[in-house]
Amino acid sequence: MKTGHANCWAIREFEQEAKTGHLCFIDWLDFEEEFRKDFMLLDLEAAAINVLETTAHFQGKRMVDDYLDQFRDLIYDSGYTNPKTIMVKFCQGLDGRISTALRGMTYGRPLDTDLETWFRLAVRMDQNRVADEVFHVSH
Repeated sequence: MKTGHANCWAIREFEQEAKTGHLCFIDWLDFEEEFRKDFMLLDLEAAAINVLETTAHFQGKRMVDDYLDQFRDLIYDSGYTNPKTIMVKFCQGLDGRISTALRGMTYGRPLDTDLETWFRLAVRMDQNRVADEVFHVSH
């Protein structure tokens, strides 16, 4: 709570406490309620869907593992449950080389509904890509 919006919020709360001479919150639940009002989105589901429906969630220069962490959070928050929809969103956001390799699999291809296997394959392909790049740079 030492930077940004959180810092401003904390300063306001401490200044209010200094003026009134007593704590701003009655108990922990009171603190939680006030904290949620100031820091949590009003409609987390809509916010997650908005991100998933744009390029904002795309992998970019991140590792697939990092992309996957954010993607899982967005899927959870969005309420999406259809595995095929989730798979499409996941592949749309992946680096093009990895997405193309995944979609082009003919042997050992997991079911489209087996998300965890697809996620592991994408992470492995990304790790292999990085290892390959390091190998070629060093020679």
